[in-house]
Amino acid sequence: MISRKWLLLVLNTIGNEGKLGFNSILNSIDDISPKALSDVLKTMEEMGLVKKVIVKSSPPRVEYSLTYEGKKLRKAVIPLFKWAAEHTGHYECPILQSNKLNKEEYS
Repeated sequence: MISRKWLLLVLNTIGNEGKLGFNSILNSIDDISPKALSDVLKTMEEMGLVKKVIVKSSPPRVEYSLTYEGKKLRKAVIPLFKWAAEHTGHYECPILQSNKLNKEEYS
């Protein structure tokens, strides 16, 4: 399930901010459709990686945050992204950029 197309990007995007609403996540990830995001968030919630909280406001809104397991998974995959960037030269990867990593860190 974690190899699903958008899952790791969504995991990292939420992890960078702590809590995010649906539209904030949607606007942070290029080319993801609302349906794809909704499906990934539902899967992540079922897997216990994301917690969904309905915020009582007018209008009501939803916030997503990583669970303990989601944080552990995010921490575990960051070295994989670093390795991939180092071996492919894709230092502009959005995941690496969002973690404030750059080419100099690999020298």
